[in-house]
Amino acid sequence: MNCDLASRYLDAFVDGELEPGVESALEEHLRNCLSCQSQTWEIREFRSLFRMYAPRFKAPSQLRAKVLSMAYRARKKRAFNLPRYAWIGAAVLVAGLLVGFLASGPDHGKELSKQAVFDYSRSSAGAPVELASDDFAVLKPWFGHKVDFSPPTIDLREYGYALTGGRVGVLGNRQVVALVYKRGNEILTIYCWPPNQEPVSYSKRSVDGYSVYLWSNSACNYVLVQISDDPKIGQFVDSFEDQPSGTFY
Repeated sequence: MNCDLASRYLDAFVDGELEPGVESALEEHLRNCLSCQSQTWEIREFRSLFRMYAPRFKAPSQLRAKVLSMAYRARKKRAFNLPRYAWIGAAVLVAGLLVGFLASGPDHGKELSKQAVFDYSRSSAGAPVELASDDFAVLKPWFGHKVDFSPPTIDLREYGYALTGGRVGVLGNRQVVALVYKRGNEILTIYCWPPNQEPVSYSKRSVDGYSVYLWSNSACNYVLVQISDDPKIGQFVDSFEDQPSGTFY
């Protein structure tokens, strides 16, 4: 499967609507194509933004009764019913306006990613950690004193990264916890803050050559930055997003 063919299937793939044979072929292509991986992440991010910000309105009882009555007459006559299709057209129009609004609005995730990369590169060139420790029992109370928030325990040893310590960073004009991990000379940093402070949607992007993941779960909002594009980290993010407690120990 090539990129042109793969791009035709990405929306159906994200929605879980592909036939097994086509889905397997597309998954094989995605394992080796960063461009199509990026398109897939963008589609998922849009789905997440749409679910998060789409307005929901409760129809008045009179309107609901009228629509049901029209639908009943349409089924009974088994004929083309203009009002029913007018409602469908109106729904499509509203969806289009919402998509336009989201597309024209600020990309919060992109801005957070840029800020995280800036903090990451600046700290990597200087002092990556304020408190050097591989023990969360030491780091948690220290963070609690500094920013009144303790991060969940995140163990990346099975992915080859060892915790080296933490510091306090700033993203989106708020103080955040920064957990710092190392694999050889490579630094990986996870920023996190309470989920009730403007939750982020799930996304992956490249910023100035750095790989950046954003996601949320019930414990935290997260931004992960690393210089390489390690597929194992993508697996970690997928699994960690579903952890209700945000704890691996």
